Amino acid sequence: YVLARMLLPADFGVVSMASFVIDFLQMFRQMGFSSALIYYKGDIRKAADTAFLTLIAIAIVLVAGSMGIAPYVATFYRTPELTLVLRVLSVNILLSAFGEVQLSLLAKELAFRERLLPDLVPTVAYGLVSVSLALMGWGVWSLVIALLVNSLLTALLAWIVVPWWRPSLRFDRRLAWELFGYGKYIMGSSLLVFLITRIDNAFIGRVLGAEPLAYYDFAYSTANRPATHISRVVGQVLFPAYSKMQDNIATLRRAFFRTTHFVSLLSVPLGVGIIAFAEPFILTIYGQRWAPAIVPLQLLGIYGLLRSVAVNMGPVFKAGGKPDWLTYIALGRLAVMGILLYPATRYFGIIGVSVLSAAVSIVDFVISAALINCIIHGRLSDYVGAL
Repeated sequence: YVLARMLLPADFGVVSMASFVIDFLQMFRQMGFSSALIYYKGDIRKAADTAFLTLIAIAIVLVAGSMGIAPYVATFYRTPELTLVLRVLSVNILLSAFGEVQLSLLAKELAFRERLLPDLVPTVAYGLVSVSLALMGWGVWSLVIALLVNSLLTALLAWIVVPWWRPSLRFDRRLAWELFGYGKYIMGSSLLVFLITRIDNAFIGRVLGAEPLAYYDFAYSTANRPATHISRVVGQVLFPAYSKMQDNIATLRRAFFRTTHFVSLLSVPLGVGIIAFAEPFILTIYGQRWAPAIVPLQLLGIYGLLRSVAVNMGPVFKAGGKPDWLTYIALGRLAVMGILLYPATRYFGIIGVSVLSAAVSIVDFVISAALINCIIHGRLSDYVGAL
């Protein structure tokens, strides 16, 4: 709220352009190893050592690549200042790699009390740093530096809260391939989901520019808050919890519908509220400057609502040994978006993109629910009862 009042929409647009590239490269940096560690049943310390060395090596390569392609990305977006912003933010790739394994080990053990510090403190620090620098007139760099502080603190605190494991120079090539054999499906589906949920930003930034991108990105992030601020936390717990139930389908089915019920109890009212009160919310809190985001927010509220309800579907696919199904679902959605996104952006602007995202999310939700039934053998009445 404070940053939206103090900074120009274009500042947020430039950071969104850079974040698209950084987050895309993060998909390759993770390689699905985090999920593979959670699922792995063997010598976890040896697996963690192998994963750590692999992730650091990949991160170094990706940072170098990001710095090299920065001028070309800036040319693509026709935004010269993006070159330096992207190069500085690329350091986040390496910083994140240093804490990835520790956070995965905490998730595997369901040790979310210990994870409170690396989740909470960096978020608070981001707010304090970004607002302080914005008050000093640093503009877009107040966001960039705050993001670096966030990643650095997350990595440092991850090492502090996991004192029982320290990486050693043990690297097992066979084990690395085993982890990748499982993780490649997670990486593939995550990469496709990323493209589905972020390729619209790339089109808007290229076709319409930084300011319309800022309005759309604001509407998207606000509409998805039920999913990201409530359901995502639950989702972090679900995959390791569901993995412990993978051999008992009846227990997994009960857990899935019970979780759907309680997640919906929180997220559905928030999602409906976002749709219903988008206009007074934006005009009162953020001001007339952000009025172009009102209609996209209402449309994307549908997408955010469905995503929040479906947050525990992905963990079922992974725990049920069907991570490849996530890839196939994402491929279908990406194909539809790839065909329709340019005309929607070119002729209807950010409202057209918002309509497309909402429509595709409805179809995706129905298909995912049907495939979930192939794993847990649920019934329509189970869904109706849970919701």
